[in-house]
Amino acid sequence: MSVSESSISPARPVTSSDPGPQTRVATIATGLRRRVMSGELSQGDHMPSVRQLARQNGVSAFTASRVYDLLVAEGLVDARRGSGYFVSESIQVLKQRGPAGPEALADSIWPLRRDYDSRLVRLDAGCGWLPAGWLFGDGVRTALKKVARRPSAYVGRYGSPYGLRSLRRHLVTRLAQREIECAEDQIVLTQGASQALELCISTLTNAGDQVLVDDPCYPYVLAMLRGRGVRPIGVPRTVNGPDVRALQALVSKSNARVFITNTTFHNPTGTTTSQQVAHEILMAARAHDLTIVEDDIFAELAVDRPSSLASLDRLRRVIYIGSFSKTIAPNLRVGYIAAAADMAERIAGLKNILALSSSELTEQLVLSILTGGRHRTHLESLRKRLANNYLQISRRFASAGATVEFRGGGLFLWARLPTHSSAPEVVQLAKARGILLAPGQMFRPDAQSCEHFRFNVAYANDELLYDFIRSLPS
Repeated sequence: MSVSESSISPARPVTSSDPGPQTRVATIATGLRRRVMSGELSQGDHMPSVRQLARQNGVSAFTASRVYDLLVAEGLVDARRGSGYFVSESIQVLKQRGPAGPEALADSIWPLRRDYDSRLVRLDAGCGWLPAGWLFGDGVRTALKKVARRPSAYVGRYGSPYGLRSLRRHLVTRLAQREIECAEDQIVLTQGASQALELCISTLTNAGDQVLVDDPCYPYVLAMLRGRGVRPIGVPRTVNGPDVRALQALVSKSNARVFITNTTFHNPTGTTTSQQVAHEILMAARAHDLTIVEDDIFAELAVDRPSSLASLDRLRRVIYIGSFSKTIAPNLRVGYIAAAADMAERIAGLKNILALSSSELTEQLVLSILTGGRHRTHLESLRKRLANNYLQISRRFASAGATVEFRGGGLFLWARLPTHSSAPEVVQLAKARGILLAPGQMFRPDAQSCEHFRFNVAYANDELLYDFIRSLPS
């Protein structure tokens, strides 16, 4: 069936007060889309020609052509060479699919998050990210505009397995400010810290190995190890970092030759490894031929820059991991590894095999943000905001009867709630109120039950949470 010219009402001509071509494209496409989805235009109907559509709507043929480009891309319209445009043969499939609902967002508690209807979550108390308003949205927008002026420099090729050289060169200077001395060939850029961890685990371990980790620990580390057939062994966390005596005992009686630890504002406890403990960890590493993977992605959130294992070790036994996702934007997936040159070469080679290269486009965005002049001010504001929230929420937890396990800082707080109910029972009670909690069991290397929960201090300052805590059965 053909759709005649008179069946689509013409629009008034475009005048100087009319919106621009992009808006006209969207407006005309919306009208056609509505008619197709309502059934007014049926599967196989012949659409007006480009010239007819342009004349009916008072626009140029170029604008009308863009309308059809958009509808073809959406799958609503088929373009047939020499015949014109038709309502898509697959339109019934599109109608049955219906509007897309929200999906569970990815973070370290994603396995739990999948069981929730995202539309019913009123408070995401245990999530792993900062609110959008706390991040560097202005910096991202400015960088996007800058990079867009010369996209051909970044989209016409694959990048180096090491990553964008100019960003690695800039990182040499930034790491020197943390007393981590390295050259650009000792840095490998990655798709976030998660890929960095995966590359380190794949380079350093084999199926059947044992690896020491913090207890509690970042859940994705545990999942990566188990997925590779490696057994994680937990080193208890204290207020000053890993328990060194436990570390020495565990490495002595196991075949573990790798220790993965989160140094600054540890996830999930919020603790930071002290300089004394860092020295003792390195002494144990030398005594037992231990390689340390230092996950330090929260270092930029610290007001006072702590000593890292990498700065004390000079990257001899330590492989250092950092990221910009926590402070700039989670979707800007750029992280990095700093290591001895031969180790960096091995990691870059594996990255090349598994992923070819990382995205120079996103790496250039990060470089533009870091060198734009406002990132330092953003960090200072973010640090103060987190520190204030941490203090305030710690006090509110205490007044509500909850126990904060460690005096830490950063994004996370590790606490026990005032109830004898089991963690799964508490999770279900919270779910009934639209609160998503992060139970401690998810962070345990042995997957044993745990009374603690991880809370995100950027979200936990909400009356809904404290009403829930006070309502828990004692």
